This record gives sequence, C-alpha cells and structure tokens, in this order.
Amino acid sequence: MNIEELHETASKALIDGNSEKAEQCYLKILEEVPNDEAAITSLMDIYQDTDKVKYYLTRANYNIVNGKAEYGINDCKKALAHDAENIEAREKLARLYRATNKPLKAIDEFSRLIEIHPDYLLAYVELIDLYTSEKALDSAIETAIKANEKFGDTTNFYDVLGKLYFDNGDYENALKVTKDSFLKAKILLQTEKNEEARELLNKLSAIQGRKEETAMYNLLEAQYCYNTKNFDKAFEYIDKYSSIMGPNPISFQMRALCFEEKGDEFMAAYNWAFMNKAANKPDEALVEFTHAYSINPNNKDVLIELAKLYELNKEKYTAMDWWQKVYDLDGDETARAILYDFYVKEGDSAMAQRYMTEEEVQQKQAEDDIPEVEDEGLLNKILNLFSKK
Repeated sequence: MNIEELHETASKALIDGNSEKAEQCYLKILEEVPNDEAAITSLMDIYQDTDKVKYYLTRANYNIVNGKAEYGINDCKKALAHDAENIEAREKLARLYRATNKPLKAIDEFSRLIEIHPDYLLAYVELIDLYTSEKALDSAIETAIKANEKFGDTTNFYDVLGKLYFDNGDYENALKVTKDSFLKAKILLQTEKNEEARELLNKLSAIQGRKEETAMYNLLEAQYCYNTKNFDKAFEYIDKYSSIMGPNPISFQMRALCFEEKGDEFMAAYNWAFMNKAANKPDEALVEFTHAYSINPNNKDVLIELAKLYELNKEKYTAMDWWQKVYDLDGDETARAILYDFYVKEGDSAMAQRYMTEEEVQQKQAEDDIPEVEDEGLLNKILNLFSKK
C-alpha cells in the first residue's frame, strides 16, 4: 500500500476501534516518511492513554520535526521518568543534547546508557566520538578499552583504540593493539623504524583496495622516502596521492617538510601557506605567504595569493596594494581590470584612467570630442515657436 492508502486503512481501523492495526499502519508510514505529521499526531492520540513512554517519545519526534529541540528534550526526560532504562528515550535525549551543542550532557547520557545496557554497541561508538571531538583522548581510550573487552574481535574497536593511542602519542600501545596494516606502517614510520616499515609497505603494495587505501599507500611511501632522505621520490608519491585525493593540507604539509629538509626556504614557506589555506586558516596562510614574499618578492603566484587573502579579510585597500604589485610585475590583465574597477567605484577617475586599455582610452577621447548640444531651455523654445508664426 502507498502512503495515502495506509492513512485510509489506519483511519478506518480507528473508527472500528482497532487501534493496534492503526498503530501498525502509522508506524509503516513513518518508516517511509519520518516527518509525516498526521501519522505522528495520530500515534500520539493512540498512546496518550495506553503507553506514556511511547506517547512522550512520539511527541518528542513531533517537536523535533517542527524544529523544537528543547521541547523534544523535555519529552525524552518525561519518557525516562516513566522508564529510566528505556534505550530509545536515553539515546534520543543524548542525540538531542549533541544536536543542541551540549556535548557534556550528551556524554553523560551515553555513559548512563552503557551503564544500564552494557551490550549496546552504538553507545560506545557515540561516546568515543564525543570524547574525541572534545579532545578528551584519555577518556576516549578508556571507553575503547571497555568496548574491546566487551565485544572482542566482533568489531573494529582494536583499530579505533590503536588510532586513539596514535593520536595521543602512545605509539607503543598503538602498535600492540591495532590490526590495521596501514596504521601499523604509519606508526613504524613515525617512530622511524624504516626497515620494518619497508617490509610492511612491500606487502601493502600488492593490495588492490579502495582509492582511499591506494592514496594512503602513496602517502606512506612518501613518508618512507622522506625518512630516508629521498626527497625527489617523495614528491612523486605525494603527486600520486594528490591525484587521488586532490590538493589537501596533508599533501602540502609533506611537500613543505621535504623542502625544509632540502634547504629550500621559499618553497617550504610556499607550501606551508597552501597547507593553512587548504585547512581554512587564512591568518596563518597570510603569515606564510608574506614570509615567502620576503624571500622572493617577484613570485607572481605569491603576490596573487596575498591579494586574494586580503580581499577575503575585507581589507580592500591592502588587497589593492598587492594587486598593484602584480600589475607592476608584468602588466597582468586581471590585476589591471581589478584596479580599474576599484578606482572607478572609488570615484577616482584620474587613477582609474591609469588602468584603461588603449581601446578604452580611444573610446573616451572620442566621446570627449563630441560637442555638447545645449538645451535651448523651455523659454527659448516658446519664443522660437511664436517667432515662426
């Protein structure tokens, strides 16, 4: 049955006093259309006198659909007042706290959910993610350890724990627990156990996995080449990585590190700048591009990046100074057009004229040579009209 037919069947069932059948129809509707208000309100009517927990949970859904998260939170609390061990109510409350930017309360609710239902795997996942987002890695690690003890090999919590140890700088424990070969190779390279890493990388080279795995393999090879001072080869692997994942902070960071080791201060600063730009850190990018400019003031790409960044910061006059440098360098057409448009908008015709093209100058001169036709004025027009009679 389609949604309309389900509504009709449910309505008829209610008329016949078959609330159980109506409930099933409305639940089917919500599986297909979770925000169907008619189905939600009808369920609320069914549950109001029969099941208070379901009533408040359904009302919470109604409030969530209508953008009233705080009302939804109160409804979940009322549901829990009737059944403190209800998984759905506790999980919904935790998610609502997270959605309304109350991570500590969300942590409390997921922790409580684990206490009441220690087998509820999803709660561990959510709690680890919350702790990680809040930079509470020790707590995330503690939760992952509990999850490993509870679920063992049935989940990938070993790899989750290994990644948490790695992010926390505990490479020894990370290497002990993780079963992810890529993470193992990363740990070995991070601790400069290059020979062991080389053996593992040789095995990984034969794996034809997803594009993310291929990209990671190339990044690990780049790090191995960096560790062994083979920077030209490292650049080749970074290029392969970028061709799969696109330019991103990691690829620019790797290039910057390689250039630093090669003693190329300009290219190091240039790539650190792009790393910060890709990471959406414009202020840090400005610092690095300015550093690159101080080393090589005639690099056009750096001048353009500085101009664009100052434009992004709404510092239009400073941006024009940098566009002027671009224009002075080689008469760049884009820079000329930007400067011309800027001074026209500023009402500075003398400055704007400096950035006119030859064609625009000739056109303006032609317009200036056209004699103006003086308006006779209304009085003269009347006099001339009468003089002709």
